[in-house]
Amino acid sequence: MFAHKMMRPVGLVLLLLVLVFAGCVSACAASGDPIDFTIQVDPIQLTEPGQVKVSLRVANTGSEDMIDPVMLYDPAGELVASFGDGGSYLLKAGAFRTWEGEWNVTQEELDAGQFAYTVKYHLTEDGELVELKRQAVAKVEFIGQRVKLTVNRTITPEVVRAGKTATVVYELYNSGNVALTDVRVKENISRNAQTVKSLPAGAKETLTFTSRIGNADLVSNASITFKAEGDTQTHTENVEDATITLASPNLKIALSSPAAGVNIGEAATLVITFINTGNVSYSNVTVTDEKKGDILTNLSIPAGATVVEEKEFILMEPTTFKIKATLPDNTGETQTRNAEETLTIGVFDPEKTMLLTLNLVCEEETVHQVPGDVRFHLTVTNNSNIKAEKVNIYHGKTFICTIAALEPGDSTVITRDATISQAGKFRFTAKVTDSMQNEVSFDSNTLEITYARLTPAPTEVPVVTVAPPVQVTAAPIDPVLPKTRDALLTAGMALGVLFILGFALFLVSSVIRIRKHSRSKAAYDHLELAERRDYTEPADDDYDEEDEEEDEDDDEEEESERRRPLPGGMTELPDEPELPHQKLVKPLRAEAREEAPAVQEMPETDGEGGYRVSRADAEENTAPAVEAPVESVPAEEAAEEAPRHRRSRRAQRTEDGE
Repeated sequence: MFAHKMMRPVGLVLLLLVLVFAGCVSACAASGDPIDFTIQVDPIQLTEPGQVKVSLRVANTGSEDMIDPVMLYDPAGELVASFGDGGSYLLKAGAFRTWEGEWNVTQEELDAGQFAYTVKYHLTEDGELVELKRQAVAKVEFIGQRVKLTVNRTITPEVVRAGKTATVVYELYNSGNVALTDVRVKENISRNAQTVKSLPAGAKETLTFTSRIGNADLVSNASITFKAEGDTQTHTENVEDATITLASPNLKIALSSPAAGVNIGEAATLVITFINTGNVSYSNVTVTDEKKGDILTNLSIPAGATVVEEKEFILMEPTTFKIKATLPDNTGETQTRNAEETLTIGVFDPEKTMLLTLNLVCEEETVHQVPGDVRFHLTVTNNSNIKAEKVNIYHGKTFICTIAALEPGDSTVITRDATISQAGKFRFTAKVTDSMQNEVSFDSNTLEITYARLTPAPTEVPVVTVAPPVQVTAAPIDPVLPKTRDALLTAGMALGVLFILGFALFLVSSVIRIRKHSRSKAAYDHLELAERRDYTEPADDDYDEEDEEEDEDDDEEEESERRRPLPGGMTELPDEPELPHQKLVKPLRAEAREEAPAVQEMPETDGEGGYRVSRADAEENTAPAVEAPVESVPAEEAAEEAPRHRRSRRAQRTEDGE
């Protein structure tokens, strides 16, 4: 009955398709396509998937031979090797080629009610070779009982935040031609199964399962059982595993610009970079600025993706961008997030642009130990047309010093002693605010300081343990140290001059002392070394005029001392008191003078500066002592005696002469 009722509608549909196909063939022929492609299958009605016989006919209805062969492909897209020569055949004008074979109709093709073969070939149009393809569609009809349940599963949200609820929805669709009963769904995330008692053909039913997620992912899968109406056989449909992911959001927003600043009235480009390393996706994102308002809308940021957006602005003054993003995500929530840092784009006046140059040199480009001491010289020059004020100098993030002001064209040199923990590259940075209140920075040249070991000595040197590297710190210069060093240098020079003068005075005094000592030694009395010894009349052999003048001067001094003034301007010699021993010596001296023997020649010398005296001579010259009365010596005899000091001088002169 069912087949009888369906014959008329199916016949009408086939007739309509034939007419349409004929019209298409006529249109193709009219358009200049010479290929005619038809198909026939047997049987066209099936109760289940299976084989059918297929007959194909490919004809060249044109008046010209084909340039390239025609190639035949099955419904799966594979080349039919048994058609012609390995799947291709060259058709001449008015010729045709047939092919017969079998094809296994699938359930999907039964559900669709058709399957198709395809031919591909080339034609020349307007002098160019064009590839064309034509399909031959075969109709099939399913006329048996079909038990089919189609299951669609939906998990919401896609990722679930900790502590939130995950929902799994199953849509059950009876895609067969018989009603289903006792449709039972057992979901993994729920302890309780759900059942649909009856599901007619073409009907749909929805079942929902929920679960609260903790600190780990969940796994969803289902086992579905059902029966055809009036049948005791149980059919089973399994739904594969699907992971319900625990949300782990991690989104960063960074701002940047190709240029730190632009001239007045020029366009500045703001670059917004969204770095999403989490598993949460965002859609319909809106980005706003504190002053500019909405700058981006309807933006999508997938999980694990990096999205870069650019926006241009015409700037008349320095502008600081503060970005905030509104982020609806696939967890069902909406979050807001600010950019990590603000971005300031400067605006410059070409006539007031700040330009500084920094030249870095080092006295020690090679160190022989680490940590090591080095001295840096940084020359900062203002090459702009405006004055630079409060120029801050940095080494990395370490503040070094501040230059109060630099006039246009002026330079200054900054010298710093530093201890470096290791060899490497060093660079300084100057930061200054220009007239437009833009903070601009300038880098010096990069200076590389190398490390080299000292040449070891021939002898064994103990190994020194190197201290661990320390952070580079700049040693500030004490302003008192240069002044103290200059003062010590001046004091040292003064002490040196005083030492030289003292040493010179010491030498002069030593020479004077030696001369005085020699004169003092020359002042001692000495015996006269003459050929004869006469103590009453000393020898005058070496007595010269100079000595006589000195003796006369000495006599005059002694007489002037003995004279005393008298009335009337006269002077007289004072009476010298007579000493006791002089009373006893006078008679002996007078007697000795009367009995003095005749002068004899002096004996020969002994060759050693003395005289040889023999015992015989001594005995002959010896006379018995005669006691004589003590007589007073007249003043004239006393005056005739030469002064003792005079005789001493003569005796000394005689000794020096010898």
